[in-house]
Amino acid sequence: MIEFIDEESAISTDEKASFTFEVIDKRRNTTQPWSPLDVFTNRGYVSRFQDWNIFPYGENNNLPLSIRNIVYANSIVPGILNKKTGLNWGKGPKLYEERFDADGSLIRKWQKDATIEKWLKSWNSDKFLLKGTVDFSHIESYYAKFIFKKGWRLGDSPFIHRIEHIQSYRPMVVGKRQTPTHILMEKKDDPNQYEVYPLQYTDADLVKASQSVMYTNLPSFCSDFFSIPQILGSIPWIVQSTNVPKFLEALSKNSINIKYHITSPQEFWNQKRDELKDQCADKNISYDEKMLKALKRKMLRDIQKVLSTIENAGKFWHSEQVMFVEGMNIIEMGWKITPIDTKMGDIVKAHIDIANKADQSASTGVGIGGSLGNTGDKGKANGGSEQYYALNNYLQTGIDIPEMVIMDPINFAIKTNWPDSNLKLGFYHLEPQRQEDMTSGDRNKVADFKAS
Repeated sequence: MIEFIDEESAISTDEKASFTFEVIDKRRNTTQPWSPLDVFTNRGYVSRFQDWNIFPYGENNNLPLSIRNIVYANSIVPGILNKKTGLNWGKGPKLYEERFDADGSLIRKWQKDATIEKWLKSWNSDKFLLKGTVDFSHIESYYAKFIFKKGWRLGDSPFIHRIEHIQSYRPMVVGKRQTPTHILMEKKDDPNQYEVYPLQYTDADLVKASQSVMYTNLPSFCSDFFSIPQILGSIPWIVQSTNVPKFLEALSKNSINIKYHITSPQEFWNQKRDELKDQCADKNISYDEKMLKALKRKMLRDIQKVLSTIENAGKFWHSEQVMFVEGMNIIEMGWKITPIDTKMGDIVKAHIDIANKADQSASTGVGIGGSLGNTGDKGKANGGSEQYYALNNYLQTGIDIPEMVIMDPINFAIKTNWPDSNLKLGFYHLEPQRQEDMTSGDRNKVADFKAS
């Protein structure tokens, strides 16, 4: 049986010979290390749609969907990201006014305002913010659509009736020149039709349409418009962590020791793909990537037959060599079959070590660390004092900027609707307390945040 784990690796099981298979890209492994940042381009726009220049968010404008698929295939990363969402959310959104106390310290005076709160409740602002917070935890950005009250075109002051959250995979950022100015979105009931919305920035003087879209995001270094998600650097580790259970499941299910590890160069399959495309062109049929996968499966079956009777004289397997020119050098690339010293315990331990390292890297990569992500050494939960200091540090240094980004659309709307008000919306957090600092009657409780 041949089971593909992903597009580039597989595991073959047979009563007499079992092996793992992997495609290696020599150029990336040696001279051009692969990075998830390869999905970004240094050009302003890469294609056109009608008379618009398109500014894609990742390759083919599908970075949010790619991250979703990678994250939710993993056993631990969704929980880490939910923890990050909970840390940012705290006790939820509340209105406040910033003041300086008698000592000159900046504090928040949490307040009630019946008019603003009624407006927030009328369009379920909590649900809107929760969706935005979840988006921020994954990609440090989200889209918000403003729907203005119709009367402002007749001379009334601009008034935002409500704000709607937009799923991050839907918008296509476009512009007439080199700068993004509008959002295109397919109509839900008619994918062949597009709706056009101007980009809304945090300036009430730029209100020119009854509906507009704001892209609120954490700025990234050397990125003019889009945020580069922090999780991108952890994606290779996340993929490794996701693959470990698949390998162990295959080993357990088949109860057969892996005897060989086989690698083939990416260039070999690139040439095979080109050959298949030429054959399809000659036959006047469309090429499908499934054809290449079928060829891989056939070649792996041929290898399996040879390896299952490798003790018999005269048995051999041959594959073409690939010549690759790199600078002034000509590099010969071929397949490689490596016998494995079958020590099942060592194999399992190695994969578990990889999974543990991947979990720690993922937790650090999303910005909450191992202590708060419960990905401590060897899967053990960190001590209470370590978690206390980690939480306290996060609340002191890791909350303000995310809150500013997440609350940007609503606070823009509050300032637009009530320009004389000094109120803002922010996340209310409780001050963490160590167990030893509490009385026995107050244990497992926390004190209210004394901001005023």
